[in-house]
Formats: sequence, structure tokens, C-alpha cells
Amino acid sequence: MWHVAKLYGRLFLKSWNPDYQGKVDGWSPRRLLIMALFWPAFVLLQTVNGLAMLLDRVLFPRFSDIAVREPLFVVGIPRSGTTFLHRLLAGDHQRFTTTSLWELIFAPSISQRYLFHGIGRLDRRLGQPLGRLLAWLERRLLGGLDDIHKTGLRDPEEDYLALLPVLGCFLLVLVVPDERLWRLTFADRDLPAAEKRRIMSAYRRFVQRHLYFHGADRVFLSKNPSFTPWIEALAETFPDARFIGCLRNPTQSVPSQINSIIVGARLVDGRDTAAYWREGFMAMLDYYYRHLLESLEALPSSRQALSVMETLAADPRGTVEAFYRRFDWTPSPEYQRYLAAESESARRYRSGHHYDARQLGLEAEPLRRTFGWVYQRFSFPLPEGESG
Repeated sequence: MWHVAKLYGRLFLKSWNPDYQGKVDGWSPRRLLIMALFWPAFVLLQTVNGLAMLLDRVLFPRFSDIAVREPLFVVGIPRSGTTFLHRLLAGDHQRFTTTSLWELIFAPSISQRYLFHGIGRLDRRLGQPLGRLLAWLERRLLGGLDDIHKTGLRDPEEDYLALLPVLGCFLLVLVVPDERLWRLTFADRDLPAAEKRRIMSAYRRFVQRHLYFHGADRVFLSKNPSFTPWIEALAETFPDARFIGCLRNPTQSVPSQINSIIVGARLVDGRDTAAYWREGFMAMLDYYYRHLLESLEALPSSRQALSVMETLAADPRGTVEAFYRRFDWTPSPEYQRYLAAESESARRYRSGHHYDARQLGLEAEPLRRTFGWVYQRFSFPLPEGESG
């Protein structure tokens, strides 16, 4: 814990005026204001959650005896259909249990979940005044993030947030662009073994808490593009885990991801930091594509599958049913009806997000040079633009 506290101290000091590797000059008044708001709220939340998890040791000590059996990890390239696939799979309520945003932020402990569920039952008896207030606040606070990542407090969400207390969550890099956080994006390759064990141990305890509350007989379902560089560590921590890796044509996935990070960075900092994020994410995504395919191919076929977004979007039901056959699962009639309805909704859906790579500083040639092997292997059409 002292080690983590020292790292948080380093991040706190650096967050007020990060160096962005010399690509940005001056101070950002917006960043100073955001940090002045962020750190008190963040420290308070982490303190409350930490105390609640300590309370679990007293009230629910047997949670650590829970066996995590055959969890399913949806990993892959960001903006490649991981959220869509996660929510399709999460519809199989008889088989899976997954995390929602409110649990990850406000109730990572068993104690908090019992407390908030009790408050929820009381609120329903009173006509849901608190529920209506929370729904209003949710859209006010989260609605502005729809262009980056549409979500709600009750929606299935990335459990990577559970690693915030142990500095295992890369998403903190938006707050503090620090090399220690960037290292998480190359975890299997670059993190020391002791560091990987520390973070994976904390994650296992989180999963055990979740199963203790939601049912130890269910399969834990995780969706995290940021777990792509952790596939080897996850496979070692959960020896019977299964993985579905998602990918997409780089011409769509790379600009989409870089756009989302630039939008988020602008909210936090206010300055033009696009060059910093563009360079960092190009290197990160290059590793993601390579590590995803290499790690999946190293696993037995019964433990891994690949989802190509272009195929998933065209036939969601058929794609998911193929995964079930691969893993020797039988979908219930109820779940088959759910898949049929979701597939029909997906057929009518038209995304409003369109990104011009050149407007983001991404020319066709760097995309072809970095991801050329991906275009060739999956017969993706090459990006348009001059070749040299």
C-alpha cells in the first residue's frame, strides 16, 4: 500500500502541469480547475470504497473462498464492437453476470452493494423519488459523453475501473499523462512480474466480491479493450478463462479511438494536445493488434475466439451463436429471442459517428505503414490517400 501511495503522490504532483513529452507549452487554467475538483472527489471516493472493502473482510470473510470458474473476457481493439458484443452477451442472464457502472464507481464492495440495494427497495416503496432524481442527474452528467462512450449507471460497463485503487487502470492517463500509466498498455511485455501479480491479485478479489453478491454459480463476463495487453496475465490468473478478441478495419478503429481520446483530453486540459495522444495511441494500437492475435493463437481453440466487427455488425445473432458453439454452450430459448430482437435493432441502426483520419492528423500512408499487415491478413480495404 505504501508503494501505491507514493505513486499516487507522484501522479498528484504531475497532474497540475504534465510535460506531454515537450509537445505542449504553458499552463492550462482549465486543467488547474479540473484538478482542483477531481482530486478531492477522487480521494474521498477511493477512501470510502477502501474502507467498505475492509469492512467486507469482517462482514463477509468467505468471499475470498469463491471459485471463479471459466470467466469470459471480451478484449480487443478499442472501437471495434466490444461494447456491442458485451451487451449482447450480457443479455444471457441465466449464464452471465457482469458489472454495471454504478457498482464500479460507488459500490465495488459487497457491503456497499447490500446498502444501496436496500436503499433502492425503500425508494421503490416510496414511489421512486430518488430513482427519478438519479435518472435526471445521470443524463445531465453522462449525456455529454455520448460521443465518446455512451453509458448509464445501470448499463454493463468495463470493470477495468475496479483497478483504480491499485493504479492498474490506464484510463487515469487522461488525468495524468505519465509514463507509468502508459506502461500498462504494454503490460504483458513491460510490467515486472511482481507488479502484474499485485494488480491481478486485486482484480481477482474484485471478481470474487462480485460473484459473492450476484451468485457464485454464474459465469463472470468482463469487457475491457484495455485488458488486451493483459491477456497472458489474465490467462495465468484464471487458467480456465475464455477470451473473445474483437478487431476492426484500422481505417475506422484508429481514427475513432484517437478522436475519442482527443475529445476527452480537451475536456480535461483545454489545450491542443492532439499530437501527443496521436503518437502515443498509434504505438499502443499497433501493439494491441499484434498482441491480441498472438495471445489468442497461443491459447487452445476451446478457450478463444475472434470477432471481426464488420461480421458482427452484419450478423450479430449468427456471430454470437457461433461463439456459443465454439465454447460448447447452449443458448436458452429466452436468450435466442433476445438475440433475434437485438439483431433486428442492429439491422436498423445507423451510426452518426464519422471520422476523417486526415482531420485528426492521420494520413493514409502512416496507417498503411503501421497496420499494413492487418489490412492484408483480413482483406480490409486500404485507406484512401496518396501512397508516398
